[in-house]
Amino acid sequence: MPALALITRRGACRTAIALIAITGIASAQPMTEPASVTAEARPDASADLKIPIAPLRGGEVLSTELMPATPPPGVSVEQPLDPETYVCGPGDRFEVELWGAQNLQLRLIADLEGRAFLARVGFITVAGKTLAAVRAEVKAKIRAIYPGLSFDLTLASPRTFLVHAVDYVQRPGAYPSRALDRVSSVIARSGITGSRRRIAIKHRDGTTAAADLLRYDLTGDTTYNPFLLDGDVLSVPFATPVVTITGAVRRPGGYELVAGKDLAELLDLAGGFSSSVSRALPIRLLRRNAQQQLTAIELAFAGQAAPDTSLQDEDLVVVQGSEELQRTVQVIGAVAGADPLDRATASRRVPFVEGDTVKSLFDRIGGIKAPGDLRRSYISRPHPGQPDELIALDLEALLVRRDFSADRPIRLDDTIVVPPMQYSVLIEGAVVRAGLYNYNPSFGISEYIAHAGGRTRTARDLDEIQLIDTSGHTHAFRPGMKPSPGDAILVPERNFSRTEIAQLVLAGAGIVLSGIAVTIAARR
Repeated sequence: MPALALITRRGACRTAIALIAITGIASAQPMTEPASVTAEARPDASADLKIPIAPLRGGEVLSTELMPATPPPGVSVEQPLDPETYVCGPGDRFEVELWGAQNLQLRLIADLEGRAFLARVGFITVAGKTLAAVRAEVKAKIRAIYPGLSFDLTLASPRTFLVHAVDYVQRPGAYPSRALDRVSSVIARSGITGSRRRIAIKHRDGTTAAADLLRYDLTGDTTYNPFLLDGDVLSVPFATPVVTITGAVRRPGGYELVAGKDLAELLDLAGGFSSSVSRALPIRLLRRNAQQQLTAIELAFAGQAAPDTSLQDEDLVVVQGSEELQRTVQVIGAVAGADPLDRATASRRVPFVEGDTVKSLFDRIGGIKAPGDLRRSYISRPHPGQPDELIALDLEALLVRRDFSADRPIRLDDTIVVPPMQYSVLIEGAVVRAGLYNYNPSFGISEYIAHAGGRTRTARDLDEIQLIDTSGHTHAFRPGMKPSPGDAILVPERNFSRTEIAQLVLAGAGIVLSGIAVTIAARR
């Protein structure tokens, strides 16, 4: 044995013999990689260092590999791995570092059952244990057999497993992930369409966790974006309520509210007020009423503090800046040259000119866009301490038919709203499939109800159906009536009288008694 001939002292001989025995760990376990470890996570073979050791009895060859000290290619980490929180599993690759008379590195691979094999020690279960717990267990068992050696255990390469993304994502399914990947890595690949703030994480053991990727993006706090575990299911719910904020804030845009669901939370997500904010002007809250008209609510500042108010889904908050102190009129909706406030609404502020009318203002800004609903336009005129006054506008008569009697004077701080055209009809009530249906000019009420699956058994008669138009007026059913885009068809349910309820109860009781009588007769 040439390798041992160089060691002359008795203590060194004992250490060398122990090293030869412990290096049997590598030869006793195949060096093949598990199928769960992808090529991207495989260390470069050229970086491995072979240490030749003399053959042992029985033809065994002692051979160990030095693993690179850096993470394998493709593994990006944003902080050092915490052994107290990293949970081991099948496919993890470990290194046992030995030093003393010789320096060696031994590789251990957790098999598909989550076990790692050590010569003269046996199998050690690593699945479900933290890296710190595995390290302590391996140290204790090796120290009991080889008390004279110095050694340690480290994680050489994390395992690969599958994680499922479901519900509101573009591409639901299973995604390969590493144990150092976070929730955001799978969500980015699945194409999220729902909430980024209330992602539910369901672990295999039945426990749950949550991820808030918006907070993670804004703060960098990794507690909002936890690590993934084997078999996790990421459930993305529908995003609601989503509120849009624009104006004098640092990060204007649409945000989902999950905590207080108020203006304070929205301002926090938007980064607070910008330097151009004007506290002399109120914050404008635009909200749709029951008739889907956009109404304005003014929220005054309390000194330097922002007003405290709760918010609803699809609200629009406009924080006015110092430029708003100029004499302007705001135009919201389908108008030329407007800046988008959200996916469905745009806004433009126009300098106010004394003597302006609706026609002269639209002539100056370039007119109305094609999808504007000219019949449902209106002026929202603020009054201190009172609700805004809503003044109906017939822009179809004014701008299309050139009926100048439909023109209206404009005042300072007026808001002109031109809602987008709706191309659907809403069907609600006692029908099989209530919801929105594409507008068809040849359809009457009966055809739309047939499209919705027909009336249910509890529906009232056909002549009791009601049609609600876009202005909020209710019309009774009449033959030949045809809805317009944006109208709603209401099929009321039938209310049973006391006499009918009593008759139903008696009929049911009679059926039960008949069944009992038949059963008794059959037994005889």
